[in-house]
Amino acid sequence: KNVLPMNLTGQKEEEQFMRKKAGTLTAVLLTAAMTFGLLAGCQTGGTDSGENKGGEKTESGKDSGKTKIAFIPQLVGIPYFSAMEKGGERAAEDLGVDYLYTGATQANAAEQVKIMDSLIKQGVDAISLSVLDSSSTNPYIEKAQEAGIHVYTSDSDAPDSTREFYVAQASDEDLGRTLMDRLAEQIGEKGKIGIVSGESTATNLNSWISWIEKQQEEKYPDIEIVDIRYTQGGSSEQALKQAQELMTRYSDLKGLVAVASSTIPGVAQAVEQEGKAGEVAVIGYGSPETVKPFIDSGVMEESIMWDAEALGYLDVWAGVQVVEGKEFEEVNEIEGIDNPVTWDEETKTLLLGEPLIINKDNVNDYDF
Repeated sequence: KNVLPMNLTGQKEEEQFMRKKAGTLTAVLLTAAMTFGLLAGCQTGGTDSGENKGGEKTESGKDSGKTKIAFIPQLVGIPYFSAMEKGGERAAEDLGVDYLYTGATQANAAEQVKIMDSLIKQGVDAISLSVLDSSSTNPYIEKAQEAGIHVYTSDSDAPDSTREFYVAQASDEDLGRTLMDRLAEQIGEKGKIGIVSGESTATNLNSWISWIEKQQEEKYPDIEIVDIRYTQGGSSEQALKQAQELMTRYSDLKGLVAVASSTIPGVAQAVEQEGKAGEVAVIGYGSPETVKPFIDSGVMEESIMWDAEALGYLDVWAGVQVVEGKEFEEVNEIEGIDNPVTWDEETKTLLLGEPLIINKDNVNDYDF
């Protein structure tokens, strides 16, 4: 009688111990599983870092699987390229693609190369590039194409590269000749003028300058281009210094051309500080927001421009077309852009339209 109750008691205690042990083990396993899940969620939550403006992530944090169109501007943080970014984002939303806008804060070809290399590793579908120095970026255009990525230029071309096509704001000839005509009218078609540009390697800036020179040579024999100065990274501070030096060296200077949008503030401020507003005409390729203070103050009368937001829209639209294997029409009616876009098969150029003259009458009509 005494043995049986003792064995039953011991058995019950052992069963209770095993049940408790099993419950503890289950809790440990559940906790571990939950911890692993949280860690995994953190690791797959995406590394967008703000560069993918138009993209989406799935609930698991993986890429949306949409077509990815990337644009590398010459620099970020100025109204002109911000307008292109805005247009690109709008196109990405309309067309259902991911848009990656990524660039450096200063115009630097070496930084463009680094960004291109990063985008190649990411495996985007198409890369658009506003070229600063084609000798630096051309090899990476080929590298991207070897990786199966479509590559084209926008805003600034590299015609000596293997790029597929060029998305142009207006023809370089029209931009150069138009600026020279407008400046000539302001200074009475005679006198000395100087040019302050951005990077000396920038394809688009150099092309515009060459057409300014051709128009002057062909049409305005009494106008003399006395000097062309360049600024590293399109620095406004350097532009101010170069403009001051030109006005000091040529006391009878009648006009200054700020070729890069980022050099306009420096050139205009130099003229303003010297008290020569109205005496030395200032003109350039500047966005409405950039030139508005100087038009309002009387330092500038006009700026030569185009719709930068529409150019950004066209840039993304063109990338989607080539990724989907569609060909451009000679004249393209694009929803999201007001005017028809033309295609030049010979030069492989999509042309947004004619140059836009910004003056006191329309400077407030634009928000870039």
